[in-house]
Amino acid sequence: MKGIVLALSVLALGLSACGRTDPSKPENGFMTGLRAVFAFKACTGKLEDRFGLKEIGSVTSNDMKPSPAGKPGEWDVSFTADVTEKESGRVTRYQGVCHVRRDKPTSLDATFIKEIRPATDTVRRINPGQ
Repeated sequence: MKGIVLALSVLALGLSACGRTDPSKPENGFMTGLRAVFAFKACTGKLEDRFGLKEIGSVTSNDMKPSPAGKPGEWDVSFTADVTEKESGRVTRYQGVCHVRRDKPTSLDATFIKEIRPATDTVRRINPGQ
């Protein structure tokens, strides 16, 4: 997993160096999508830290919306993400915005929405009389 993150970081750095050749023309959708994915990937570690998650097994997001913010290569990516913790299998949903800046560390504004699937090691007791 760490090797994949490193490879993606190197690729993101390479992509950020490849700007548009003509600044008056907008980027194509493919390049914008790639930038959004790499920006969001930079924020998954922030989700772990902020919400006290165990090791993340997977992150699924179907509604990433990148928008340029300021200088070229700076992005705000709004998202709704379903995060699966590797050890417990618990799936939780978060919504927020990932701020990627060139001169500052990547930051995250996110909130917990709901728990979709509880942890597999959770024991629930049901009283049959109620």
